[in-house]
Amino acid sequence: MRKILILFFIVVVLQPQKSSAQSSELGLLLGVASYKGEINTHLFNPNAFNPAAGLYYKRCLNSFWSFRLGLTYGQITGSDAIAKEDFNQYRNLSFRSDIWDASALFEFNFFPFQTASEHTSKVAPYLVAGVTFFHHNPQGFINGSWHDLQPLGTEGQGSGLPNTTGRYKRVQFAFPMGGGIKFKLSNRFSLSVEAIARRTYTDYLDDVSTVYPNQNELRNTNGVLAAELSDRTIFAGTDINAKRQRGNASDKDWYMMGGFTINWTLSKKYTDKCKPFRTKLR
Repeated sequence: MRKILILFFIVVVLQPQKSSAQSSELGLLLGVASYKGEINTHLFNPNAFNPAAGLYYKRCLNSFWSFRLGLTYGQITGSDAIAKEDFNQYRNLSFRSDIWDASALFEFNFFPFQTASEHTSKVAPYLVAGVTFFHHNPQGFINGSWHDLQPLGTEGQGSGLPNTTGRYKRVQFAFPMGGGIKFKLSNRFSLSVEAIARRTYTDYLDDVSTVYPNQNELRNTNGVLAAELSDRTIFAGTDINAKRQRGNASDKDWYMMGGFTINWTLSKKYTDKCKPFRTKLR
């Protein structure tokens, strides 16, 4: 992960800058969100796609790279019931989680591109990397209702039982990386198609990470609902699964948001210090 980010910034720094042209843009993203974790093992699995939307402000520092701030919302879901693996079918867990994502990203164009400029490429592929802070809230469904899973401690978190930890945090940070391609529509509008994956440092996007706790002990410390949502196998309510594998704590979760973005330039004048390229928008 660190090598990828270092390489990204080296490419940006070494890219020759042909002008100091700058402009500002607003963007509206409409697309999909998905995740990779214990319940869904493929980040780009269409069965795990859910709606996503976002807004961002971008400052084009020149025609090759820009800096953008964004706020994105998406829902991620997963269900063992649709998996093919016997382990998942036996485990029988499912969840949903709303993710709110605030990001600061650098964007690098392989060809010179600005929506506001008449003198840059009409099409340009690009890379994106930066940092994201996000809020997630996994929920489980039982008896006709959705319930927040983090306060319950379904793997014994917060119970004080041996070999358990405190409750995981629902506000986390991640490193986003991805790319896409831009299409110039006019001097006011452009269209981007992109996908950005977020590498998180939590294994609890889906509330599944370690082993099954002792159900009797969990029921006594964290409550009946915690025990019911912890073990959804055919042996639920017993201690047959205690200490057996429930997840894989060494493999952290990812999530992705991507889709189509319509970009609108805010600049009434495209500012370029290199004559004769100074031009007003039409």
